[in-house]
Amino acid sequence: MGDTILEMKHVTKKFPGVIALNDVSINVKRGEVLGIVGENGAGKSTLMKVLSGSYTNKEYEGEIWVNGEKQSFASVSDAKKIGIEMVYQEVNAMYEASVAENIFVGNLPGKGWVDYKKLYKDTQDLLDQLGLQISPKTPAGALNSGQLQLMSIVRAMAAHPKIMVLDEPTTALTDSEVDILMNFLENLRKSGVSCIYISHKLEEIFRICDRVTIIRDGNVITSGDISEFNQETLVQGMIGRKVENMYVKSAHQIGEPTLEVKHLSVPHPTIDNRNIVDDISFFVRKGEILGIGGLVGAGRSEALGAIFGELVQGVHKEVKINGKEVTINSPKDAIKAGIGFVTEERKRTGFIQTMNILHNLSLISLYDLPKKHFIDRKVENEKAKAIFDRMRVKAPSMNTMVVNLSGGNQQKVVLGKWLMKNPQILFIDEPTKGIDVGAKAEFYKMMDELAAAGVSIVMVSSDMPELMSMSDRILVLSNGKITGEFSHEEAAQATIMKAAIANQ
Repeated sequence: MGDTILEMKHVTKKFPGVIALNDVSINVKRGEVLGIVGENGAGKSTLMKVLSGSYTNKEYEGEIWVNGEKQSFASVSDAKKIGIEMVYQEVNAMYEASVAENIFVGNLPGKGWVDYKKLYKDTQDLLDQLGLQISPKTPAGALNSGQLQLMSIVRAMAAHPKIMVLDEPTTALTDSEVDILMNFLENLRKSGVSCIYISHKLEEIFRICDRVTIIRDGNVITSGDISEFNQETLVQGMIGRKVENMYVKSAHQIGEPTLEVKHLSVPHPTIDNRNIVDDISFFVRKGEILGIGGLVGAGRSEALGAIFGELVQGVHKEVKINGKEVTINSPKDAIKAGIGFVTEERKRTGFIQTMNILHNLSLISLYDLPKKHFIDRKVENEKAKAIFDRMRVKAPSMNTMVVNLSGGNQQKVVLGKWLMKNPQILFIDEPTKGIDVGAKAEFYKMMDELAAAGVSIVMVSSDMPELMSMSDRILVLSNGKITGEFSHEEAAQATIMKAAIANQ
């Protein structure tokens, strides 16, 4: 690592009633990986939007210096011209176009027509650098979520950046894909490219970063070499307090089965004459947290979606609730039967982006509110406010649009929506995906309280510590089959992983 390539000096960014960034200064050295950590809503993404030109130079106070020269960005393209590339957590892709066309969009080779021979060759060279085993001609829509994220990284690399910013890049990646990314970043570092790495996964910060900057409530709390920190000091800096016990798990009574599922089969979405979930049976008891582990593509999310009535075509299942057989052919049927579902993709299926917190919280419960000709808005507001306060949502008011909240607070609203309905069975798919350590601890505490109150919880999780710590019992799926079942006491990472690859 050598001289400083980037300096952001005294950056202040204000929104109505909120100071998102307060006199923030950071610097990045050439060939360095700088980690930036902080809670959801701390200001990390806002700072990167300033750097990327998403906010113009007239929308904030402060200065940006690159290679010793002061910069003034009026657009994203201005930042790109001097070598700043962003890789966002939310993948932006043209699903009908090929991988090659996605990577070189806006810069396709050829004059007057596309030189596909050069396009595919250049793309293959980039894919080889990353170690990504896909064809340049493959439609983007055929890729899984992890491959799409890696494709986004290749697209940024194709622009030959001097500074690459990665915002939560591993949220959708498998462990092997994370290894691919880490090797790639190591090679970038050796070639002199600088990276800013934003992640809630602290093990990744310690694995790849040279230095780390902690941001809390729009302020830089501290910066230093990664060797100066451990996980406890990072967490304390991020949230301003010690987290004594991340995984809250109290002793409480577990009762009789509330949900029984038999012979569940779900057709594979892309492969004919094959099931992604193949004749599985399981149950969950009152007050129990049943964890479901397995690799990406094992059929875990599809199993929950089929039980809940989201997936219907070709699905076979027998469902009993409290010993009584029920028919579920739609989410409406599932909700009526007392099942709630916190889905994995909260922005797509968890909340309505054009609605505020109040209306998202009450959405599922509107039919339960007292009404004559119109909904009693006073009662709606009172019930929603009770949930809003219980979930400790950080927002000026319930009139705040959910889309403007941090990821952790969005997840609280999604869970709160179901708590207002008071389900007896709750499905939670990847409960803490993309949220910070402080919000995770609060979410785990809420899950424990729900289980103690008798709610049956089925949790799909790819986070091994979360799966092992929060589950009373764990099922492991591999290629649509249950290949392992472990009690809380029996669960070990090695045995869970062995079961996860048992049917490959």
